[in-house]
Amino acid sequence: MARVLVTGFEPFGDNSRNISMEVLSQLPSFMDFIDPWAGLRATEIEPVHAMVETKILSVDELGANTVSNLLTSGEVWDVIVHLGLCESCVVPKIETRAQNRISMRIPDNSGRKISEGSLSQDGDLHVAVPVQTWVKQGLDAGWELSVDAGTFVCNETFYSTLHTLKEQRIADTPCVFVHLPDFERCTLVQASSLVLEVIERMLFRPVISVVGGLVIRDDTYLIARRAQHEKHPGKWEFPGGKVEQGESLQQAIVREFNEELSWNVRSGPSIGVWHHSLEKFDIALNILPVEFTGALPDEQDKSGWTAHDAVVWRTIDDDSALDWLGSDEQIVHWMRETGYLTKPK
Repeated sequence: MARVLVTGFEPFGDNSRNISMEVLSQLPSFMDFIDPWAGLRATEIEPVHAMVETKILSVDELGANTVSNLLTSGEVWDVIVHLGLCESCVVPKIETRAQNRISMRIPDNSGRKISEGSLSQDGDLHVAVPVQTWVKQGLDAGWELSVDAGTFVCNETFYSTLHTLKEQRIADTPCVFVHLPDFERCTLVQASSLVLEVIERMLFRPVISVVGGLVIRDDTYLIARRAQHEKHPGKWEFPGGKVEQGESLQQAIVREFNEELSWNVRSGPSIGVWHHSLEKFDIALNILPVEFTGALPDEQDKSGWTAHDAVVWRTIDDDSALDWLGSDEQIVHWMRETGYLTKPK
């Protein structure tokens, strides 16, 4: 059984209530979480049965260090979610950075008021959770990514937990901070729904939907080499990229060819999906047949290229060694085995 910790804060300042505290009572003590990326994953994953523990933190130094102290004493959780009230927020914000800074506009609930200071000898700390991948498959509740958790007790708590996870060498433990708007902008039902969705995504390894374009000329196919300034420089791939939220696969590949190569294309439906794993998430690569529209591009003109520095046309029988990206080489093997290039299209 997975163990999940969700914390919220007591009221502070001029606030008689704190949504981050009240939402804790809306969460179930036990729940089966379903893989949110089931439709993209190569193999089915069983639901995760989890115990959801909640803890109300005081808005002071003691509260900020409560979870840190518990971790130091040997407590272990599979997921940690800190919640806090953001009076100026219009939508919930998922924080991805804790600042090594404390600066208080008002005193905390113990009367402490620090004008300016740092929290450790280290710098800012960032979450290990690949939250950016969630953008490609949006949560049901409206939300934003943020790198500014403020400089009050919310940030102090977030920093203290991340710092201890790092010191205890369990920095890969998923931990995020979610800032919730006040009640007039976010109901308890909306807040609890968001929190459960966040937990769900933290319990399962994300899968990103990606498209690659298969361009065929006679008995050859086109591949491109990633430029030195890109991730995975020097790797060869079928040109393409991530599917944005709300896009179809065909819309995504047309956009990616235009953005990365300044080429205008049209696309047919996906001919297959190939899967591979990166460090923090998995890739579901859809391959789509692509044709040029209008005038054929000048392949020597690289002025509009943003992600690649070379393209080549390869025959299907060419098995010379290349430094392939991900599962792209598997697509070549599939084309050989099925005779895809020689079949009528």
